[in-house]
This record gives sequence, structure tokens and C-alpha cells, in this order.
Amino acid sequence: MTHFSAVSQGIYSNARPELLNSSERVLTFAQLQDLQTLEAAREYLVEKEIESILRKSHSQQFEWMEKTFSVPLRKGLECWPQFIELTERRNLFVHADGIVSSQYLTVCGEHGVKHCEALTSGTRLYVELSYFQLSAHCLTEIGVKLAHVLWRKLVPADREEADLNLIEIVYDLLIKRNYKLAADLAYFGTNTIKSHASDQNRRVLVVNLAIAYKFSGDAERCSAVLDAEDWSATSDDFRLAIAALRDNFDEAAKLMKSIGKDNRLGKFEYREWPVFRDFRKSDQFASTYKEVFGEEFTLKVQEPKASESTQVTAEKENVPDEE
Repeated sequence: MTHFSAVSQGIYSNARPELLNSSERVLTFAQLQDLQTLEAAREYLVEKEIESILRKSHSQQFEWMEKTFSVPLRKGLECWPQFIELTERRNLFVHADGIVSSQYLTVCGEHGVKHCEALTSGTRLYVELSYFQLSAHCLTEIGVKLAHVLWRKLVPADREEADLNLIEIVYDLLIKRNYKLAADLAYFGTNTIKSHASDQNRRVLVVNLAIAYKFSGDAERCSAVLDAEDWSATSDDFRLAIAALRDNFDEAAKLMKSIGKDNRLGKFEYREWPVFRDFRKSDQFASTYKEVFGEEFTLKVQEPKASESTQVTAEKENVPDEE
């Protein structure tokens, strides 16, 4: 099942089952006899509706979703031309051995794909490593954004779950040091998405956006993101993160002492969280860690049990953030 078909299935079956009421599909008496139950008939119609949508082009699929749910999905989506190109290139590999066709050139031209004007019919296309990496970035970005826009639109009661899901996705990207994609999704989560279950969830995404900028080498944008917020009334956890991102290690050490060890910030968090990446290298961190935990700092700390981590920000993969 493709990502789009899975999203469509979820919409018809769970989020908006009433959409099927407007279907103009007709079942014969013989088909009804074969299906036997109303539920089976419903599942059959859902399957046929999804099949009809999947037969559309990717652009038409997005148009269908925008019209059906009255939500702009492509507005401000900078990777849209790249998405169209890679899906058309995929068709060339499947059906034409990678040979450029007039349809490929026409579709790419209609959607503002750069550089396609330099190609001619009959040219063979390949997939270089850089192209593959950019395509993976594009598909992940569009997949996450599409899922979250529709999720929040169709099931607003799930806003807390949606927030935590996006936070976890961005955090995992930071752990893997995929800072560009982490920044794109964190920016989406703080600027495109306007409503969050709590201000804390929004601020976690803001901090993650700053982390992505800082460790991708863009200190100026990191500072701008932090300066746009008032952190004075936030918890010590947030103020510690801000101090660490600003390289104010003396202040970070004071906050670390204030937080102490009887807090959800424990050995594992100090070792793993990307926000402490530079702070961990400082003398202030080493001495304060020893004072708080009564031992020298080491990267080899056992991951806490699931019962010890109830917040998504503490439910992390056990992947060391190598210094």
C-alpha cells in the first residue's frame, strides 16, 4: 500500500466515513448478493473509490484532496516541482527504461521544474546519489506535511497526538544529523501549523528548529528563532536548552545544578539530547555533571526503561550523538 492509498483508506474508514455518501457508484443486485452485508458493500465501494483516485496523476490527487477537504496543500510547498519531476522520472524508469518522453517534458514544464527545458525526448536519465538523497528528502517532507495537514484538519481532537508525533519525527532527524530536513519540518510545525495542543509543544518545536539551524552552521538563524520568543517565564528545562544553544555554558551549568538529578532530565537525556552537543564538550558540563550525579560523565549510559520516560521528548532511540 502506498502512502497516499494509506492516507485515503484512513480518511474513508475513520476520519470522514461520510464522504462515501456522495459516491455515485452503483452496485448491481448480483453484486449485493455476493457482498451479503452492508459493511462488506461499504468496504467494496471504499476500495473502488481509492482505486479511481490512484489512477489520477499525482497533481490531480492533490487537487482532489484540496477540493474535498477545502485545504491548500501546495501553497508554499517549495519542493512541489521536485516532487512532480521525481514521480514523472519514476514513470520513465518503469515504462520507458529511463528514456525522456514528450509527456515527461510537458508535465515538468507545466509545474515549473527547473532544467527540464535543457532535455530532449530520447535522452536517458539516471539516478545519481545526490539526486536520490534529494528525492528522499522531498518525499519525506511531502509525506509528513500531507499527513499532518489532513490529520489536524480532519481529526482536531488528536492535536496532542499529532504534536507529539511531529516532535518525535524532528527529534529523530536531529539524532541522525539530517539537519536540513529537520529544519524544514520544524519550520512547518511552528509557522505553517498555527494551532498546537499546548504552548509547550510549540516551544519544543521552536527549540528543535534552533538546534537544526545551529548545527547546520547557521548560527544567525538559530539566534533569530530564539530571540523571537520570550523564554523568561518558561521552565528550567527550556531555559537550560536556550543557554546551551547560545553557548552560555556558565548559565547552563547553574540551571543544570538547579534542576538536579531528581528530574526528568537524567543521565540519558544529558548524553543523548542534541541540544547539549556543544555543552557536553565544556569544562562546565563535566564538573557540573559530576556534582549533580556524583560520577564522571561518560557516553555509555543505559537507556531508561519505557516506564521512566512518559514524555515524547524522553522517548528516544538509543543512538549515541557522537561528538
